Amino acid sequence: MKVGFMNNKKVIFGLIMVAFIFIGAIYCLLPLPQSDTDTLNCPSEFYITTNNQFELQPPGQCAAYSSAFVVRHFGHEAESDMVYKHMRFKIPVSGYVLPKGMIIYIQESDLKPEIYRGNLLNLKSRLTKSNPVIVLIGQGLQWQHYMTLLGYNTTEKELYFYDSKKSSDENGALPGNRTLTEDYFLTLWDNGLPIFNHVYITVSA
Repeated sequence: MKVGFMNNKKVIFGLIMVAFIFIGAIYCLLPLPQSDTDTLNCPSEFYITTNNQFELQPPGQCAAYSSAFVVRHFGHEAESDMVYKHMRFKIPVSGYVLPKGMIIYIQESDLKPEIYRGNLLNLKSRLTKSNPVIVLIGQGLQWQHYMTLLGYNTTEKELYFYDSKKSSDENGALPGNRTLTEDYFLTLWDNGLPIFNHVYITVSA
């Protein structure tokens, strides 16, 4: 009887630990992306031309550099390396920042972030509200990367981004420092994550 009782205690303890891990994981992932229904009639092209810094990130710090870029757009001071040091919800070893860490930082900057899941039309519609939009691209567990959408040209089927991994500006007079075709962007945006693919973070004052 004593052996059976001890085994039952181990099972109960194991179940409690699994429950705590599950609840902790859910907490780290919240808020989950909302389904976007914004399909404003978008113009054929739209650009954000506000002056900003194109900072080059160290490995794994794209969350901070994208977030700081957006915060500066609203007139706040933000040094990306310092932002990264103070960001929470980093994955151990890799240092990758979960969306929750970005959302908390943006909220602490007295701004209003929202995370959405949608399609290319939704994404363009959000951009036409004249604020940069952070997108998450990647390839499953191999890599994930945040970039900031600053413009698009539907006729040319091009999207214009600030990409903090780029050491040079390849866009010239166009906004941002990186251009992607719509088709190529969609392959990257379908990033292999079960909940966080086709996601983006919008920010308003």
